[in-house]
Amino acid sequence: MALFPERVAVDPAAPGTILRIALGFEAALTVGMGLYFTIFPRHYLLNSLMADPLQATGTALQLTQQFGMANVLVGCAEGAFIPNTRATIESRRGLYILLLGFECAYVPLLLWQAYGQKGGFPTEGLVSLASQFVPFIAWRTFVLLWKGEWFGRVLDGRKTK
Repeated sequence: MALFPERVAVDPAAPGTILRIALGFEAALTVGMGLYFTIFPRHYLLNSLMADPLQATGTALQLTQQFGMANVLVGCAEGAFIPNTRATIESRRGLYILLLGFECAYVPLLLWQAYGQKGGFPTEGLVSLASQFVPFIAWRTFVLLWKGEWFGRVLDGRKTK
């Protein structure tokens, strides 16, 4: 596998431009948020999740930083799908299915923690966090169900799905 694979001829009717822009935006946002969690874990816990100062323990700060680095990894992985190579074009749909599956499992977990588990982060913070995923779920669902051409398509007589 080449480090920098050759670009392929892309179908002008399905160049993947919109999705590539969306992936770039999401990758930058995800890496940025991950760095925020990693560099400013106390600020995130106290302001974004509305945690009580007593909840910002050393363990909570370390877990928030670890979560932040996982976000950096995910953002970098999303960025790897931006170039128009055969592999990325043919894999974008799978990436969106994977991310949508995670988000559709993560939001109910956050809501369960908000309303079913007492003693952790405040309900308002968890609901706020869950609500931030709704636009991404709606976007991925829209693209997967109605805008499949936005994933891009290779021109060589063999169409990708």
